This record gives sequence, structure tokens and C-alpha cells, in this order.
Amino acid sequence: MTRGYPFDERLVRLLRDGQRSLSALAVRGHHALYDHLREVVASAMKVDAFYVALFRDPGHVLYAYQYDGSVYALPGLRELNPDGPTGWVFRNRRSYRYRDDGGAVLDRGIPWGDRGRRSADALVVPMRRTGTDEVIGVVSAQAYTSDSYGDAELAALEWLAEVLARMLSTEEENRRFLQTLDDGERPAVTRVLSRSMADLVVERVSVVRAAAAELRDALEAAGHPLLEPARELVRECERLQVDTAEMEFDSYRQAAERFESLSSREREVAGLLAEGLTNDEIRERLHIELPTVKTHVGKILRKYGVRQRSAAAAEISAYLGSVRPPG
Repeated sequence: MTRGYPFDERLVRLLRDGQRSLSALAVRGHHALYDHLREVVASAMKVDAFYVALFRDPGHVLYAYQYDGSVYALPGLRELNPDGPTGWVFRNRRSYRYRDDGGAVLDRGIPWGDRGRRSADALVVPMRRTGTDEVIGVVSAQAYTSDSYGDAELAALEWLAEVLARMLSTEEENRRFLQTLDDGERPAVTRVLSRSMADLVVERVSVVRAAAAELRDALEAAGHPLLEPARELVRECERLQVDTAEMEFDSYRQAAERFESLSSREREVAGLLAEGLTNDEIRERLHIELPTVKTHVGKILRKYGVRQRSAAAAEISAYLGSVRPPG
């Protein structure tokens, strides 16, 4: 593990322990995974702010976990800012260091957390899909004091990001394998969680979390024995928000892959299928023969792994609705 890395014995021990504990936490959901990753990173270096972001596609990024001191930021999908540090890492496929440009790229990013304080050092490192050069996300550690991160800290964060990427890649491979065992009878709409629904859940849970946080603070001030259950309620809200945001993220990626597997003509037919048009109406719209329409529809159903056109239409409609701007 340590070959080529500037790690001392203490750092090696922390990283090895961190890898074991992260693996054990994976089954508890991604919020627990990211939260503990932050704790592992903080044990190895100074961390005043921390985030994990996942790339949905070249234009969008899901900020799955954001933490700035005691400030917990809602997970959210945003357009990728190509000039900010996250976009810079996605474009250049290598780590960004504050010291390399005096924070110029960092300052072009979107501020979050405690906006009254400016990071004086930062690392943003890529997560790559196992066995490829594809950057699937980033992990970032930031500090309010200058010169907090040297070569050892950069190498440690890169190594931990690799561990996390390997876990996420394996999880995705396992999920895809299990999908191949699906009998195809389950409605495809259950495979797609619309962004509007995901946003609604995240926002509504934020109201519950805010109320739970007030209750927690009041119980803490009173030294009440129910303080720990209140703390757990706040953490559970945070876990639910992360899991919901990533459900939308994962379902979009899977729906995108299925749609991209269609030929250009099949995509045209799929779009009309999603609008609820019959085979005869599709024939009239595209000026093609009815047997040709039936052939295209049959291929679409096979690629989507379903038997009912309504099932494929539901997923296609949800997917196209998420990639098209409203109005």
C-alpha cells in the first residue's frame, strides 16, 4: 500500500484502519460511509470543510455530502461549473491543489457552508471507476489555515478517494448483475425516481431535520436523558436525504445507459412511445410502415428488459423529462 507514497508509520496505520472501518460501514448506506470518510480524513490531516461529489453526466454533479464545521448542507444536483475546482478535476482528470495557483480555481467555485470564512488551503482529488480512467466523482478537504496540506496529505486523500471509488464501483457492478436476474415483469417506472420527487423528499426531510436539531439543542442545554435519541433523529434525517439524492442519481445513470443503447431511429420511436402514441400514430408521425414500427418497439422492449410497452414508456418518459429543460 505504501509504495511510492510519502507516508510515515502513523499515517500508514490510520489509513489501514480507515480502510477497514469504511468497508464495515458500507452496508449502512452512503451517508454513514461519507461521514466516516470525513472522520478518517480528519484523523490524518486538518479538515475544516469537506465534500463528496459524484458526476451524473458531463454537465451535472451531485454534491452528495457537504460538511463545513457544524454546518450540514443539503445534498443537491447542480450544473457542473467548469471553472470551479470540481469542474477542473473532471476536465483535467487529476488532483487540484490550492498551493499550485494560490486558490484561483477554488475562488471560481460556488461558495457553500460558512461563507464568512475563506479557505486558505484545499485539496480536490478525483475518484476513478475501478480499472478505468473515468472520473466518477471527487473528494475535497479544505482548511482555514494556510499550508495545511503537503505531499503526504495529498497522497493520503488520493488513496482514500481510490478506496471509496473502488467501493462505489463494486456496488454498481453488483447492482447491475442483480438486475440481469430480474424477470422483467416489474414495472420499469419503479426503476426511475424523478428528480422532482427526489427534491421534494430532500426538502421536506430538511424541515423535519431542522425541527429535530432544535429539539436536540434544547435537550442538550437541559441535560435531558433523551438527548442521544434526538441526535440520532438528526443523523437519520441526514442519511435519508443522502440516500434519496443518490437514488435519483443512480436511476438517472441507469436510465441514460438504456436509452443510449437504442439506435437513433429507436430513440425517435421511444420518444413517441413515451408520449403514449399507438403504433399506428407512430407510423403516421414518422412516415414509416407499420411492421417497421412493430419491429422498433419490439427491440426497445427487449433492450429495456420488459414485456409491456407501458413499462418502457414510463421509464423513458421519466428519463426524458429529467434531461429536457422545463417549458
